[in-house]
Amino acid sequence: MARGGSGAASVSTDSNTSEGTIRKVDKENQKITIRHGELKNLDMPPMTMVFRVQDPAFVEAVNVGDEVKFVAEKLEGKFTVTHVEKKN
Repeated sequence: MARGGSGAASVSTDSNTSEGTIRKVDKENQKITIRHGELKNLDMPPMTMVFRVQDPAFVEAVNVGDEVKFVAEKLEGKFTVTHVEKKN
Protein backbone atom coordinates (compact mmCIF):
# COMPACT_ATOMS: atom_id res chain seq x y z
CA MET A 1 0.00 0.00 0.00
CA ALA A 2 1.47 3.29 -1.05
CA ARG A 3 0.77 6.50 0.68
CA GLY A 4 2.47 9.73 -0.20
CA GLY A 5 2.80 12.80 1.99
CA SER A 6 0.18 14.93 0.31
CA GLY A 7 -1.37 11.94 -1.47
CA ALA A 8 -2.85 10.47 1.69
CA ALA A 9 -4.44 13.81 2.51
CA SER A 10 -6.09 13.84 -0.94
CA VAL A 11 -8.39 10.99 0.07
CA SER A 12 -10.83 13.29 1.78
CA THR A 13 -14.09 12.11 0.26
CA ASP A 14 -15.36 8.96 -1.37
CA SER A 15 -16.30 11.00 -4.47
CA ASN A 16 -12.59 11.41 -5.30
CA THR A 17 -11.73 7.74 -4.82
CA SER A 18 -12.00 5.40 -7.79
CA GLU A 19 -11.36 1.71 -8.29
CA GLY A 20 -9.48 -0.06 -11.01
CA THR A 21 -7.03 -2.74 -12.09
CA ILE A 22 -3.36 -2.12 -12.82
CA ARG A 23 -2.65 -3.01 -16.47
CA LYS A 24 0.97 -1.77 -16.78
CA VAL A 25 3.68 -0.35 -14.52
CA ASP A 26 6.29 1.87 -16.19
CA LYS A 27 8.92 2.39 -13.51
CA GLU A 28 11.34 4.19 -15.82
CA ASN A 29 8.83 6.91 -16.74
CA GLN A 30 6.97 6.91 -13.39
CA LYS A 31 3.62 6.02 -14.96
CA ILE A 32 0.94 3.40 -14.36
CA THR A 33 -1.84 2.24 -16.65
CA ILE A 34 -5.15 1.60 -14.91
CA ARG A 35 -8.41 0.12 -16.23
CA HIS A 36 -10.78 2.14 -14.06
CA GLY A 37 -14.39 2.80 -13.34
CA GLU A 38 -15.92 6.26 -13.51
CA LEU A 39 -13.70 9.09 -12.26
CA LYS A 40 -16.41 11.30 -10.79
CA ASN A 41 -14.06 14.08 -9.72
CA LEU A 42 -12.71 14.35 -13.29
CA ASP A 43 -16.09 13.70 -14.99
CA MET A 44 -14.64 10.74 -16.94
CA PRO A 45 -16.34 7.48 -17.93
CA PRO A 46 -14.78 4.06 -17.31
CA MET A 47 -11.76 3.36 -19.54
CA THR A 48 -8.12 2.33 -19.52
CA MET A 49 -5.59 5.14 -19.36
CA VAL A 50 -2.03 6.04 -18.42
CA PHE A 51 -1.41 8.22 -15.36
CA ARG A 52 1.67 9.93 -14.01
CA VAL A 53 2.33 9.22 -10.34
CA GLN A 54 2.78 11.96 -7.77
CA ASP A 55 4.99 9.78 -5.57
CA PRO A 56 7.63 7.53 -7.21
CA ALA A 57 6.95 4.91 -4.51
CA PHE A 58 3.57 4.22 -6.16
CA VAL A 59 5.20 2.36 -9.08
CA GLU A 60 7.03 0.13 -6.60
CA ALA A 61 3.89 -0.59 -4.56
CA VAL A 62 1.69 -2.03 -7.31
CA ASN A 63 1.94 -4.84 -9.84
CA VAL A 64 0.07 -5.74 -13.03
CA GLY A 65 -3.24 -7.32 -12.09
CA ASP A 66 -3.57 -5.60 -8.70
CA GLU A 67 -7.01 -4.27 -7.90
CA VAL A 68 -6.64 -0.80 -6.39
CA LYS A 69 -8.43 2.17 -4.93
CA PHE A 70 -6.90 5.42 -6.11
CA VAL A 71 -7.33 9.15 -6.47
CA ALA A 72 -6.51 10.81 -9.78
CA GLU A 73 -6.32 14.56 -10.28
CA LYS A 74 -5.34 16.85 -13.11
CA LEU A 75 -2.10 18.47 -11.97
CA GLU A 76 -0.16 20.82 -14.23
CA GLY A 77 -2.38 19.69 -17.10
CA LYS A 78 -1.58 15.97 -16.67
CA PHE A 79 -3.67 13.21 -15.15
CA THR A 80 -1.83 12.15 -12.01
CA VAL A 81 -2.42 9.49 -9.36
CA THR A 82 -2.10 11.24 -5.99
CA HIS A 83 -3.01 8.22 -3.84
CA VAL A 84 -3.12 4.49 -4.50
CA GLU A 85 -3.66 1.43 -2.30
CA LYS A 86 -4.34 -2.21 -3.01
CA LYS A 87 -7.91 -3.34 -2.35
CA ASN A 88 -8.33 -5.88 0.43
